[in-house]
Amino acid sequence: MSWPIGKTWDLGTTVFEPEHAAAYADATGDTSAAYADGIAPPMVHVRLMQPLLWGIATDAELGLDVLRLVHGEHTMQFGRPLRVGEAVHIHGELLEVVEKATGLLVVSGLYGDIDGERVLDGRTAFFIRAKNPPKREKKPRKDPPTVPAPDWQSDIEVPDDASHVYAVASLDDNPIHISKDVATKAGLPDVILQGLCTMALTVREAVIHGADGDVTRLKQAGFRFARPVFNGQRLSARGWKTDDGYMVETLGPDGKPVLANGDVRFS
Repeated sequence: MSWPIGKTWDLGTTVFEPEHAAAYADATGDTSAAYADGIAPPMVHVRLMQPLLWGIATDAELGLDVLRLVHGEHTMQFGRPLRVGEAVHIHGELLEVVEKATGLLVVSGLYGDIDGERVLDGRTAFFIRAKNPPKREKKPRKDPPTVPAPDWQSDIEVPDDASHVYAVASLDDNPIHISKDVATKAGLPDVILQGLCTMALTVREAVIHGADGDVTRLKQAGFRFARPVFNGQRLSARGWKTDDGYMVETLGPDGKPVLANGDVRFS
Protein backbone atom coordinates (compact mmCIF):
# COMPACT_ATOMS: atom_id res chain seq x y z
CA MET A 1 0.00 0.00 0.00
CA SER A 2 1.17 3.52 -0.78
CA TRP A 3 0.93 5.67 2.34
CA PRO A 4 0.26 9.44 2.13
CA ILE A 5 3.48 10.49 3.89
CA GLY A 6 3.42 14.24 4.41
CA LYS A 7 -0.35 14.41 4.68
CA THR A 8 -1.38 17.22 7.02
CA TRP A 9 -4.27 17.86 9.36
CA ASP A 10 -5.27 21.35 10.51
CA LEU A 11 -7.68 21.81 13.42
CA GLY A 12 -7.49 25.60 13.51
CA THR A 13 -7.18 27.38 16.85
CA THR A 14 -8.50 26.24 20.19
CA VAL A 15 -8.24 27.74 23.67
CA PHE A 16 -7.01 26.45 27.03
CA GLU A 17 -10.13 27.22 29.07
CA PRO A 18 -9.46 27.60 32.83
CA GLU A 19 -12.02 24.96 33.77
CA HIS A 20 -10.53 22.45 31.33
CA ALA A 21 -7.03 23.00 32.70
CA ALA A 22 -8.33 22.61 36.26
CA ALA A 23 -10.19 19.41 35.39
CA TYR A 24 -7.05 17.94 33.81
CA ALA A 25 -4.95 18.81 36.85
CA ASP A 26 -7.55 17.19 39.12
CA ALA A 27 -7.76 14.06 36.96
CA THR A 28 -4.00 13.57 37.20
CA GLY A 29 -3.61 14.58 40.85
CA ASP A 30 -1.38 17.49 39.84
CA THR A 31 -1.37 20.20 42.51
CA SER A 32 1.42 22.47 41.23
CA ALA A 33 1.22 25.95 42.73
CA ALA A 34 1.96 27.41 39.28
CA TYR A 35 -1.60 26.70 38.16
CA ALA A 36 -2.95 29.33 40.54
CA ASP A 37 -1.03 31.91 38.46
CA GLY A 38 -2.60 30.84 35.18
CA ILE A 39 0.02 28.35 33.99
CA ALA A 40 -1.66 25.39 32.28
CA PRO A 41 -0.65 21.80 33.14
CA PRO A 42 1.83 20.89 30.37
CA MET A 43 0.21 17.53 29.64
CA VAL A 44 -3.17 19.21 29.08
CA HIS A 45 -1.91 19.67 25.53
CA VAL A 46 -3.38 16.22 24.91
CA ARG A 47 -6.88 17.62 25.44
CA LEU A 48 -6.28 20.24 22.77
CA MET A 49 -4.78 17.62 20.48
CA GLN A 50 -7.27 14.83 21.15
CA PRO A 51 -9.37 15.66 18.06
CA LEU A 52 -6.14 15.57 16.04
CA LEU A 53 -5.05 12.24 17.54
CA TRP A 54 -8.49 10.73 16.95
CA GLY A 55 -8.61 12.25 13.47
CA ILE A 56 -5.35 10.51 12.56
CA ALA A 57 -6.50 7.22 14.07
CA THR A 58 -9.78 7.28 12.12
CA ASP A 59 -8.57 8.88 8.89
CA ALA A 60 -10.32 7.09 6.01
CA GLU A 61 -7.26 7.30 3.79
CA LEU A 62 -5.18 5.46 6.38
CA GLY A 63 -7.89 2.91 7.20
CA LEU A 64 -6.50 1.95 10.62
CA ASP A 65 -8.27 -0.69 12.74
CA VAL A 66 -9.05 1.35 15.87
CA LEU A 67 -9.91 -1.70 17.99
CA ARG A 68 -6.42 -3.08 17.35
CA LEU A 69 -4.71 0.27 17.82
CA VAL A 70 -2.51 0.99 20.81
CA HIS A 71 -0.56 4.13 21.58
CA GLY A 72 3.08 3.18 21.22
CA GLU A 73 5.09 6.31 21.98
CA HIS A 74 4.55 10.00 22.71
CA THR A 75 7.06 12.84 23.01
CA MET A 76 6.38 16.55 23.43
CA GLN A 77 8.75 19.49 23.54
CA PHE A 78 7.53 22.64 25.27
CA GLY A 79 8.83 25.91 23.85
CA ARG A 80 7.53 27.79 26.87
CA PRO A 81 4.92 27.34 29.59
CA LEU A 82 1.36 27.62 28.32
CA ARG A 83 -1.19 29.84 30.02
CA VAL A 84 -4.94 29.35 30.26
CA GLY A 85 -6.88 31.48 27.82
CA GLU A 86 -4.27 31.30 25.06
CA ALA A 87 -5.44 30.41 21.55
CA VAL A 88 -3.33 27.59 20.13
CA HIS A 89 -3.21 26.61 16.46
CA ILE A 90 -3.23 22.79 16.41
CA HIS A 91 -1.99 20.89 13.35
CA GLY A 92 -0.23 17.66 12.47
CA GLU A 93 1.56 15.70 9.78
CA LEU A 94 2.00 12.05 8.83
CA LEU A 95 5.73 11.40 9.14
CA GLU A 96 6.25 7.67 8.71
CA VAL A 97 4.45 4.35 8.31
CA VAL A 98 6.35 1.12 8.91
CA GLU A 99 4.80 -2.22 7.99
CA LYS A 100 5.93 -5.10 10.20
CA ALA A 101 4.92 -8.72 10.53
CA THR A 102 3.58 -7.92 14.00
CA GLY A 103 1.61 -4.87 12.91
CA LEU A 104 1.71 -1.36 11.55
CA LEU A 105 3.62 1.58 13.07
CA VAL A 106 2.18 5.01 12.25
CA VAL A 107 4.24 8.05 13.31
CA SER A 108 2.83 11.58 13.21
CA GLY A 109 4.03 15.06 14.12
CA LEU A 110 1.88 17.11 16.51
CA TYR A 111 2.27 20.88 16.57
CA GLY A 112 0.88 23.82 18.50
CA ASP A 113 1.56 27.46 17.58
CA ILE A 114 0.67 30.69 19.39
CA ASP A 115 0.90 33.86 17.28
CA GLY A 116 3.22 32.05 14.89
CA GLU A 117 5.50 30.74 17.64
CA ARG A 118 5.95 26.96 17.89
CA VAL A 119 5.22 26.20 21.55
CA LEU A 120 4.34 22.51 21.20
CA ASP A 121 6.43 20.23 19.00
CA GLY A 122 5.71 16.54 19.38
CA ARG A 123 5.78 13.09 17.89
CA THR A 124 3.32 10.30 18.52
CA ALA A 125 3.28 6.69 17.34
CA PHE A 126 0.29 4.39 16.96
CA PHE A 127 0.78 0.65 16.63
CA ILE A 128 -1.95 -1.41 14.99
CA ARG A 129 -1.56 -5.02 16.07
CA ALA A 130 -1.60 -7.63 13.31
CA LYS A 131 -4.54 -10.04 13.40
CA ASN A 132 -2.31 -13.07 12.95
CA PRO A 133 1.19 -12.12 14.10
CA PRO A 134 3.96 -14.71 13.75
CA LYS A 135 4.73 -16.74 16.82
CA ARG A 136 7.79 -15.55 18.64
CA GLU A 137 10.59 -18.01 19.16
CA LYS A 138 11.42 -18.54 22.80
CA LYS A 139 14.92 -17.36 23.51
CA PRO A 140 17.08 -18.44 26.43
CA ARG A 141 16.51 -16.15 29.38
CA LYS A 142 19.40 -13.87 30.20
CA ASP A 143 20.19 -12.39 33.55
CA PRO A 144 18.89 -8.81 33.63
CA PRO A 145 21.62 -6.15 33.53
CA THR A 146 22.61 -4.50 36.76
CA VAL A 147 20.79 -1.19 37.13
CA PRO A 148 22.18 1.54 39.37
CA ALA A 149 19.99 2.85 42.15
CA PRO A 150 17.68 5.60 40.87
CA ASP A 151 18.17 9.19 41.96
CA TRP A 152 14.52 9.32 42.94
CA GLN A 153 11.62 6.92 43.20
CA SER A 154 7.95 7.51 43.88
CA ASP A 155 4.84 5.35 44.21
CA ILE A 156 1.77 6.28 42.17
CA GLU A 157 -1.68 5.15 43.28
CA VAL A 158 -4.04 4.89 40.31
CA PRO A 159 -7.62 5.60 41.48
CA ASP A 160 -10.28 2.97 40.82
CA ASP A 161 -12.10 5.31 38.41
CA ALA A 162 -9.01 6.93 36.87
CA SER A 163 -9.66 6.03 33.22
CA HIS A 164 -13.26 7.31 33.44
CA VAL A 165 -12.32 10.62 35.09
CA TYR A 166 -9.42 11.12 32.71
CA ALA A 167 -11.66 10.39 29.71
CA VAL A 168 -13.78 13.43 30.60
CA ALA A 169 -10.86 15.73 31.38
CA SER A 170 -8.78 14.78 28.33
CA LEU A 171 -11.56 13.95 25.80
CA ASP A 172 -9.83 10.57 25.33
CA ASP A 173 -12.98 8.48 25.63
CA ASN A 174 -11.95 5.57 23.43
CA PRO A 175 -14.30 2.77 24.58
CA ILE A 176 -11.40 0.53 25.64
CA HIS A 177 -10.89 3.00 28.50
CA ILE A 178 -14.50 3.19 29.69
CA SER A 179 -16.37 0.06 28.53
CA LYS A 180 -15.36 -3.37 29.77
CA ASP A 181 -17.41 -5.02 27.00
CA VAL A 182 -15.45 -3.18 24.30
CA ALA A 183 -12.15 -3.77 26.10
CA THR A 184 -12.73 -7.52 26.27
CA LYS A 185 -13.69 -7.61 22.57
CA ALA A 186 -10.32 -5.98 21.91
CA GLY A 187 -8.63 -8.83 23.80
CA LEU A 188 -8.12 -7.02 27.11
CA PRO A 189 -9.21 -8.35 30.53
CA ASP A 190 -10.71 -4.99 31.54
CA VAL A 191 -10.67 -1.31 30.63
CA ILE A 192 -7.15 0.09 30.53
CA LEU A 193 -5.83 3.44 31.66
CA GLN A 194 -5.03 5.88 28.88
CA GLY A 195 -1.30 5.74 28.20
CA LEU A 196 -1.18 9.52 28.22
CA CYS A 197 -2.71 9.49 31.70
CA THR A 198 0.05 7.18 32.94
CA MET A 199 2.49 9.56 31.28
CA ALA A 200 0.91 12.58 33.00
CA LEU A 201 1.09 10.86 36.40
CA THR A 202 4.75 10.06 35.80
CA VAL A 203 5.63 13.55 34.54
CA ARG A 204 3.98 14.93 37.69
CA GLU A 205 6.39 12.89 39.82
CA ALA A 206 9.39 13.76 37.63
CA VAL A 207 8.67 17.48 38.09
CA ILE A 208 8.31 17.07 41.86
CA HIS A 209 11.56 15.15 42.28
CA GLY A 210 13.61 16.44 39.37
CA ALA A 211 12.67 20.13 39.22
CA ASP A 212 11.72 20.90 42.82
CA GLY A 213 8.06 20.97 41.76
CA ASP A 214 8.59 23.84 39.29
CA VAL A 215 6.46 22.79 36.33
CA THR A 216 7.53 25.85 34.33
CA ARG A 217 10.99 24.27 33.95
CA LEU A 218 9.66 21.29 31.94
CA LYS A 219 11.10 21.34 28.41
CA GLN A 220 10.46 17.82 27.12
CA ALA A 221 8.73 14.62 28.11
CA GLY A 222 8.75 11.43 26.06
CA PHE A 223 7.97 7.77 26.75
CA ARG A 224 7.29 4.42 25.13
CA PHE A 225 4.07 2.80 26.36
CA ALA A 226 5.32 -0.68 27.22
CA ARG A 227 2.37 -2.47 28.88
CA PRO A 228 -1.25 -1.74 29.85
CA VAL A 229 -2.15 -0.15 33.17
CA PHE A 230 -5.45 -0.88 34.91
CA ASN A 231 -7.53 1.21 37.26
CA GLY A 232 -6.66 0.74 40.93
CA GLN A 233 -3.10 -0.41 40.37
CA ARG A 234 -0.06 0.83 42.25
CA LEU A 235 2.80 1.98 40.04
CA SER A 236 6.37 3.01 40.82
CA ALA A 237 8.13 5.79 38.90
CA ARG A 238 11.87 6.27 39.12
CA GLY A 239 14.46 8.50 37.52
CA TRP A 240 18.19 8.65 36.82
CA LYS A 241 19.95 12.00 36.40
CA THR A 242 21.20 13.06 32.96
CA ASP A 243 22.89 16.27 31.84
CA ASP A 244 19.60 18.17 31.44
CA GLY A 245 16.97 15.99 33.07
CA TYR A 246 16.24 12.38 33.89
CA MET A 247 15.87 8.99 32.30
CA VAL A 248 12.56 7.80 33.70
CA GLU A 249 10.57 4.58 33.78
CA THR A 250 7.40 3.52 35.51
CA LEU A 251 6.88 -0.02 36.77
CA GLY A 252 3.64 -1.92 37.20
CA PRO A 253 2.68 -3.96 40.29
CA ASP A 254 4.72 -6.90 38.94
CA GLY A 255 7.88 -4.81 38.66
CA LYS A 256 7.83 -4.74 34.84
CA PRO A 257 7.88 -1.41 32.97
CA VAL A 258 4.59 0.09 31.84
CA LEU A 259 6.41 3.22 30.63
CA ALA A 260 9.92 2.82 29.23
CA ASN A 261 12.64 4.88 27.54
CA GLY A 262 11.52 7.96 29.42
CA ASP A 263 13.34 11.20 28.61
CA VAL A 264 12.26 14.14 30.74
CA ARG A 265 14.21 17.40 30.43
CA PHE A 266 14.19 20.65 32.36
CA SER A 267 15.61 24.12 31.92
